[in-house]
Amino acid sequence: MSPTLMNPAVWALTGAKAALWVLVLTRMTGLLAVFPVLGGERMPLQLRAALAALMSTVILPVVPVPTSIPSGLPELVGLMAAELAIGLLMGTVVAWILEAVAFAGALIDTQVGFSFVQLLDPASAQSTSISGSLLLQMASLLIFVTGLHHQMILALVDSYRVAPMGQGVPLQVLGLVTLIGQLLAKGFQLAFPVLAILFLLDLILGISGKFMPQLQLLQLSFPLKIAIGMVILGLVLRELSPWLNPLLQVAPRLTLKLLGG
Repeated sequence: MSPTLMNPAVWALTGAKAALWVLVLTRMTGLLAVFPVLGGERMPLQLRAALAALMSTVILPVVPVPTSIPSGLPELVGLMAAELAIGLLMGTVVAWILEAVAFAGALIDTQVGFSFVQLLDPASAQSTSISGSLLLQMASLLIFVTGLHHQMILALVDSYRVAPMGQGVPLQVLGLVTLIGQLLAKGFQLAFPVLAILFLLDLILGISGKFMPQLQLLQLSFPLKIAIGMVILGLVLRELSPWLNPLLQVAPRLTLKLLGG
């Protein structure tokens, strides 16, 4: 055997590099596991694993090396759990932005009358609303059009400055609660034009039924609400990109802020 391979220092250095790569892979896996589209069921598991391994290999040279690499298995497992939690948190912020869009679609369907019909979303294997599914497809497309997937990978590299390895998960709980409330408010804001106009329609139909009892309000309201709701939904889709782009642009900064950056 070559004297170089017999040198214990070479094996120690190789083991440290391998452990560092595994830790980077763990944080990258957490990000990709919940990232929209890339972490969905429609993306083959082998492709997701290969993408995580490739990206971890690419960013490994620029990741700050921790002061000490754990040599024992229990310490390494604990450190991997913290790295996975950080990656999951970063990916969840983007997923929550799309959940705000889905929340708006559910509100629209409830008011229009489409809540009686539920579709099976192959990405999440759960039932979803018609308007919510349409809005989610458009929002997922905007993620890749705006290059958010690239920005999130850069944010993950920057997260080693904010949350170095071995420092645990510096989660800002108050900031997380505030973010959830803001996203719910944004979802309601997206659905508000449809909700407001259909509420006015219900008010007009109710007043009309009071003065003209012979009107068949049940038969009249459904086609009117569906027709008007579809027209307003089309206008909402036109404005989805200007509404969603600011959220997508600040998503990398929000993830770092939640980690204390």
